[in-house]
Amino acid sequence: MTANRRRPVRPQRAETVLLLAACLVCYANGLTGNFTYDDKAIVRDDVRVHAPSGFGTIFTTPYFGGPRGLGTGYRPLLLLSFAVQWWVHDGEALGFHLGNVALHALVAILFARFLAKLDVPGPTAFGAAMLFAVHPIHVEAVTSLVGRGETLAAAFVFGFLLAALEVRRRPGGRIGLVAIALVCYALGLLTKESAAVAPILAFLAFCRLEEGTLRQKFRTALRRGLPLYVGSAALLAASFLLRRWVLGGYLKARTFRIFELENPLAPLGAGERASNAAAILLRYVGRLLVPLRLSADESAWSIPVRHGLDAVGITAFLLLAALSVASVVQLRRRPETSLGFLFFAVAFAPTANVLFPTGTIFAERLAYLPSAGFTLLLATAILGDAPPPAMPSRRRVGLLFAVALFFAARTIVRNPVWKDDEALFTGTARTSPGSAKAHYNLAWVSAEKGRLPAALEHYTLATRIYPKYFDAWAGRGLVEQRLGNLAEAEKAFLRSLAVAPTYENGFFRLGFVRELFGDLAGAERAYADGLAKNPKSTPIAFRLALLRLRLGRPSAEADWHHAIALARGSITFRLGYARWLFDQGRMAEARREAREVLRRRPRDVTALRLLADASRDRGQRFAEGLAVEKILPLTRAPADLDRLLSIAAEDASYRARFAVLEKSLRALRSEPAGHPGDGAFSVERARPPADGGGDRSGAQPERPDRPRDR
Repeated sequence: MTANRRRPVRPQRAETVLLLAACLVCYANGLTGNFTYDDKAIVRDDVRVHAPSGFGTIFTTPYFGGPRGLGTGYRPLLLLSFAVQWWVHDGEALGFHLGNVALHALVAILFARFLAKLDVPGPTAFGAAMLFAVHPIHVEAVTSLVGRGETLAAAFVFGFLLAALEVRRRPGGRIGLVAIALVCYALGLLTKESAAVAPILAFLAFCRLEEGTLRQKFRTALRRGLPLYVGSAALLAASFLLRRWVLGGYLKARTFRIFELENPLAPLGAGERASNAAAILLRYVGRLLVPLRLSADESAWSIPVRHGLDAVGITAFLLLAALSVASVVQLRRRPETSLGFLFFAVAFAPTANVLFPTGTIFAERLAYLPSAGFTLLLATAILGDAPPPAMPSRRRVGLLFAVALFFAARTIVRNPVWKDDEALFTGTARTSPGSAKAHYNLAWVSAEKGRLPAALEHYTLATRIYPKYFDAWAGRGLVEQRLGNLAEAEKAFLRSLAVAPTYENGFFRLGFVRELFGDLAGAERAYADGLAKNPKSTPIAFRLALLRLRLGRPSAEADWHHAIALARGSITFRLGYARWLFDQGRMAEARREAREVLRRRPRDVTALRLLADASRDRGQRFAEGLAVEKILPLTRAPADLDRLLSIAAEDASYRARFAVLEKSLRALRSEPAGHPGDGAFSVERARPPADGGGDRSGAQPERPDRPRDR
């Protein structure tokens, strides 16, 4: 079989329209969803994608941000796709959702074209592409914005495969076609790591089309695709070198350890991990075949981990191995069935934990590209594998239509789960009640909504399921603190530190709760220990400086300078230091710090009040009045107008100025408008480094980590 049987153009156009319509209908009710989960960190809040000035950092920093050399993912093209859209429609979530659906439709159409070029019978090719377009396991990859990594990478993989098949079909134009294929491969590698399998999939496609014995098929496929394989190997090697430069390692930073919470298979030996991974692959097959129970999280311990010579794991491994061998052997006699299974197995290789541990034990989004092989298998099983010109019976076509309709309905029902964080986390805790992370996420959003008893319940469940979940212990402690149970809060923070002895958020919260019940010496020890183990922690440095000020420690001023230096001159930190200088009677220095704040943020009410108070204490009422004049338009507070009236009554020089301005100043009086900087000093929302490996969220010190994992 040396050439494709060309299909009429008009039916191909009709199939394209139908596939596009199916994607739009299935995902229309997901277009109104908000930013959820990692969408916030990767798209909504990532300054790298918000302006063209961040273009360079997209290619020189890890996927989740942070400094070069300390990363776990490198996906610059994915970030660039978000950036371009942000520049066009200014970050509206609807635009990103439309982009995701368009990409999914493109992948479905490219998949159909790929099968057509492989001489897959027309009804089977279209049926497989239609099942792929509507399958509900793809909701996480399409409706979740950051799921775009799967769809965009798949588009480049199929672009590579189509170009590769053209290389085989037209030997005369090989150079240009090889270049196109290699560009697609490079773009896929820069989008997501799973695109690395594209050359192996091309080899399988070549084998499908070649004639002769199995050995002859392999030999001819290898010879015809040699330029592609060599070029792809060079690009893959270059991508590893680039990843090493950006991430600090070929796959991830050397210091990065996969968090057991995310992937309990990571610490297992190779044999145990492979048998568990094989059993989990069968779980994927179950969800692809009967997608009734779908969940956005299956982390510890929703999926049981099997140890030792487990019969289920070993049986699953041997079964998959036997099916792989049988598919290779039957590639000539049952080409569609064999190709479908091998495509599924190869596409899953980078993420299945069989060859090496990855960052997650199970995720439906990872089934996106492999599901193309599965839908080819399913369509072949339903329609039969009789070669053209034989056509499937009406009963078989009706069954395929019914399955597609069921998949489409399930997709439509599934989309609203990704409407917002609360809907997502509520649904995840319901479908994965054995997942510690699912309960942690729901606890976090419940606390955000002020539902503290519910938050405490789910944090408690998370710590029962996974006792080493230090973030959940910290969240549990924070809720206990907000409920007024300070002793229980202290115990929870101590448990978080017992699990993770360098946990920054644990030290911060432990010190703070001890301050609340008056154990200032204990709080000082907590902050000092935390700063010793986290020398770059600005929140802990700030609290330690404040506390030592209260305790009258001789080192208080040095602590302030250290905190300000760590925070690179943070406005909040400077204001705290300025207030301390004011309380010490060092007015000139306090005024200097306040003026530095105003240089950076001219409308800061707190700094203006400090200048006004310093002028009053020095008897400079005219200067005090000038400062309060700047405050009143910002606060519109009657108290500030009364202060001006008092100054005018007591200072003759200011009275004349006030008489000119009084009418316009009185017009500003109303209820306080409030303004950034007005109010008590508090810890700036700094983002310390992630703790414990698997959680890349960057915990904010005043609350437990915002849930993240992708």
